[in-house]
Amino acid sequence: MLAALRVGAASAQTEQPSAPDAQPPSANVPTFRTDVVVTAERGATEQVWVPAATVAVDAATLRTYPALTLAEFLSFVPGFRVQQPALFAGRPVVSARGFFGGGEAEYVALLVDGVRVADAESGLVDWSAISGSAVTRVDAARGPGASLYGDAAIGGVIQVLTDSPATDDTLTVSGGSLGTFSIDGTSRWSSASFGGFVSGAARRTNGISDHSDASEFTFGTALGGKFSRLSWRWTANVVDRGQQDPGVLTLAQREQKVPSDPLFQFDDRNRRTLLTAVTLRSGGRAWTQQSRVSVDVRGEDGVRTILLTPGLGDTRHRDLSTGGVGGTFELERLLAAKPNSALRIGVDVDRQHLDTSYRNVRDGKAFGDVLASAVGSRLRSGAFASTSWMPASRVRLFGAVRWDRIADSAFGRIGGNSVMQAWSPRAGIVVQPAWLPGTSVFGQVGRAFKAPTLDQMFDPRPFPDFRGGTFTVSNALLTAQRASNFEAGLYGGRAVRWSALVYRMNVANEIDFDPRTFMYGNIGRSRHTGLEMEAQGPAGARIRPAVTYALTDVTAADGQLKNIPRHQVTLGATASLGWKLDTFVGLRRSWGAFLDDENLMPVVSKPLVDVRVRRSVRHATVFADLLNAGDQRYDEFGFVLTDFRGSRVGYVYPGQPRVLRIGLTLDLK
Repeated sequence: MLAALRVGAASAQTEQPSAPDAQPPSANVPTFRTDVVVTAERGATEQVWVPAATVAVDAATLRTYPALTLAEFLSFVPGFRVQQPALFAGRPVVSARGFFGGGEAEYVALLVDGVRVADAESGLVDWSAISGSAVTRVDAARGPGASLYGDAAIGGVIQVLTDSPATDDTLTVSGGSLGTFSIDGTSRWSSASFGGFVSGAARRTNGISDHSDASEFTFGTALGGKFSRLSWRWTANVVDRGQQDPGVLTLAQREQKVPSDPLFQFDDRNRRTLLTAVTLRSGGRAWTQQSRVSVDVRGEDGVRTILLTPGLGDTRHRDLSTGGVGGTFELERLLAAKPNSALRIGVDVDRQHLDTSYRNVRDGKAFGDVLASAVGSRLRSGAFASTSWMPASRVRLFGAVRWDRIADSAFGRIGGNSVMQAWSPRAGIVVQPAWLPGTSVFGQVGRAFKAPTLDQMFDPRPFPDFRGGTFTVSNALLTAQRASNFEAGLYGGRAVRWSALVYRMNVANEIDFDPRTFMYGNIGRSRHTGLEMEAQGPAGARIRPAVTYALTDVTAADGQLKNIPRHQVTLGATASLGWKLDTFVGLRRSWGAFLDDENLMPVVSKPLVDVRVRRSVRHATVFADLLNAGDQRYDEFGFVLTDFRGSRVGYVYPGQPRVLRIGLTLDLK
């Protein structure tokens, strides 16, 4: 919510000095500065010269929010909407600019220290992939980023950085409502040529309803150093999670306060992942080189029930394993004679292997022979080039283009491999008019794409056809969704930072379930039009308020697309109360969303208030979080099904009730 934009030392990939006008923060209230962002242009750039909506939030500001995990942090980052952010609420769903995947697809890309994080079969992001204490900065860009990052970066790109020059040890222990307990700590060390950290987190909860227990363990480590002109860094992260899934409720069940639907009484998900990467960076007189190799391994199994009609579900056990190897090579040349001017070129290659199978379920356990299986791989390759140039002291131009090729092999495909290709150009301009001191005016145009996921194309899960046979909903003939975007805006201010922009994006070949054929198809076209405004700054010596507003109009043939609110407002304020006591109060309100594309069943939304109060005591900080302080009953999102009599039944994922969480952070340095 608060656009904290002061940059400390970033990772080896993005290390830049702070801007000359940056001021040190006060002891209690974080200082919010515009400085350098790294994600929007795949390299360090002063934010005031980026022709896109960007934000960076440092660790000091993240700690003021009523949040402990990455997904909870993102709930307060301007421009992004997070539903089910906490472990006790479900699986986080992150959206931006009306691109909503509903937990089935992803339209926002996540990078952790430059490494793309996404599930092989669905493209979904594990938003709890790293411990909260390891996060030193969140850097994000809204809008299409395909010209630099390729597939699925349509709604935005979020990068999480974990490197820091600090040598500190922190440990946070918390507990509260819903049987929730967590412990999260990081230890860092560094010298002139070597450093690293070790982090870990363990969490458990009883969840917000029956059959929603969850527990997870996260471990991460990094080592890095310098040798002559060469910098190197090795990272590794492990996640082990078990989570029950209470499923959805009908609108009638929600009103009757039914704890969970028995149809989903066996649904669960057990996940184990390992992601490791090595990054090398060397600087010459003219060019800086960077190369990276990453390896990821994942195993997952669980039971999932999918509703066929109201009250009738199909329950199967899925077992899958994935393995991936990726590589990146980049060259960067800064034009010293022209500030904020650079040339960047690079290639990305990634291969993901998927092995999946389904079996029947009896008493919550898999039994019998394998009903269906699929084995195959997806090879992604992309090449990009970007350039930025300042032809005048108050004008900056930016251009980028990327070519992507995605090839799928095996999966029992008849007729050979599936190949998709896409070009993603982007061009932008920033002007700082002399008659508007301290203000940047920008505009950009570009194209982006999203390839169908492996599940959408090749998922072998069998569904009963009620005639003694089965069918699948996957469609191997799907093609990529294509989008063209235009946006323009301005930002500026000194004591009070503000921004405003408008955008329009047309999307073709949208992928959705086609009830006429009972499978996925390229059946949709939509137009995403929006207005985004932000402002934050001091209101006196001790209070710093912030406000954001987003108007999102996403229309197709029938009306506003489902689960996308037309209006979103967030208000927040950080205040120093004296006696080393400070507080953050945030209010979120969204309205104008519907469960159906026909806009007949509105999503229940209420104003949500979150509060954190904390006090420093020597080398410790005591905090109390109150989430959904008003204990409002609201819906996260949902859908509509038609029964055998033609009646429409609405289903929703209920939001979390009021949650009290009390914790202690120890500074062990």
